Amino acid sequence: MTWKVKLIVILAALLAVLLLVGYFLWQNAGNKHYTLKELVEKVREMKQEGYDVYEVEYYLLSARYYFTLGEKEKATDLFNKAIEALEGASLIPEAQEPEWKAVPNIVDIARTPTTWDFVPLGAVFVETDNGYIVYPRNDRSWKLSCFIIAAMGWTQDGEVFAYQGRLPLVPEEGPFKPRIYFKGKWTVPNIVFADPLYYDDGEKFGLPTVYQYDLSGKYMQYLSYDEKHRLWIHVIKRVNGDVLLEMRMKAQGAPMWLGDWRRGRMLIHGVYPHEENFDLWGGFWDIGPMNATLTVGDKTYEIRGFMIFDRASHRVMHGEAQRRAGPPLAFTCMVIWQENLTIMVTHTTNPSPADPGVSFEHQLRINLPRQDLNLSTTDFTLIDSGGIQPVNFTLSGKLPNGYFNLTGTVVMFWPEKWVIGKGTWWNSDAYFAWGRAFSKWNGIVVVDGTTIKVDAWGIGEYTRYSLTLTPGYGGQPPSCGCWGRWGGNCPVNATGGS
Repeated sequence: MTWKVKLIVILAALLAVLLLVGYFLWQNAGNKHYTLKELVEKVREMKQEGYDVYEVEYYLLSARYYFTLGEKEKATDLFNKAIEALEGASLIPEAQEPEWKAVPNIVDIARTPTTWDFVPLGAVFVETDNGYIVYPRNDRSWKLSCFIIAAMGWTQDGEVFAYQGRLPLVPEEGPFKPRIYFKGKWTVPNIVFADPLYYDDGEKFGLPTVYQYDLSGKYMQYLSYDEKHRLWIHVIKRVNGDVLLEMRMKAQGAPMWLGDWRRGRMLIHGVYPHEENFDLWGGFWDIGPMNATLTVGDKTYEIRGFMIFDRASHRVMHGEAQRRAGPPLAFTCMVIWQENLTIMVTHTTNPSPADPGVSFEHQLRINLPRQDLNLSTTDFTLIDSGGIQPVNFTLSGKLPNGYFNLTGTVVMFWPEKWVIGKGTWWNSDAYFAWGRAFSKWNGIVVVDGTTIKVDAWGIGEYTRYSLTLTPGYGGQPPSCGCWGRWGGNCPVNATGGS
């Protein structure tokens, strides 16, 4: 499937979800330039030509959002704004990027991230005339960009808090609703973020920041980076100023580097199930202790714990990115955390017969902040309990000056039953899955003869491949659900993705 065909598929899906509102908007807009069908066709043509039409898509998605709420006048106004934005669209800038190549590991880098690593303009992104970031128009191999936040913590009275957040770059990468676990249950508020993702170098927020508005225009979320103090700040708030969630994380130790934007090096994250191609990613994870405030109703809770920021961008190894390739298989990405100990793991097994010529990712880093130590290794083994949704893990390995032995048990899955797909390009009967898990870890880490007892929490994201499916395991993808993140069979609509 060429990129032109891909765009036709994406925009056809957008047209399908907008047809419900199209007749009303056309009858009431009083605009003689475009019907809805003509507008969507024009968006498709201009996107093919490299024009910036992401603001147009935002207005169309917002129009649908308000129409479904019965606010037809607001929907009509947004439809007209989409037309105005389209008529004023300019070309997306190009970029002179490095030549990207796959490498087995990135354990040789231990530096702290710069603001440019956070938002690598000129390498991964360009800034549009409207102030938001997108991929360069001369590189169609980019597939997904992660501005993902995951966290776990506790209130003073022991209430457990968990969080999954994301700032989506463009609608094709999946709209998103924040997920908050508190008082024994997950809550997914009806706040839908899709795009655009604006960049502020500090003029508006005081720090380099990416930010965006939800489809209602009533909420915003942002992520700021204080490079000098290694501080990450994530906020979800009403536009009028009321803060719903604020998280501050002071990163510690060396990040887990997944690739090097400066030198064009990336790791192989996995093989796609629906396309004979490989997923490359680069970027970093930054982890540290977190202080947060969560407002529920008229009460605000203070929370302490840890937070992970995943700033990665993915591209295909060969050719142009396809949206329906499926999630890369079969990876394990985990962070294990306790006070004064962070363990970061990324490991992928290749279940396919294809050989990319470079081994898949396999690296581990341990930070001991009090000792000012960061240790990395590729000499480790990760074993799980098997199946499409494992519940137990064993992690052991050697360090330059020690070793570690750990066992982990899942205490909570997201979703409860991981999303299942069937059939890959190499085996039509095989199964694959995507999901996340929160886990409890125990064991020891020995460094320079000193034994550190591990009683830690873990957060991980996983894909799995299996020739069989255990009865009762696996859920079906909701509309724009977990596969939405990878561009699966999901229309670009106003529902929340992964």
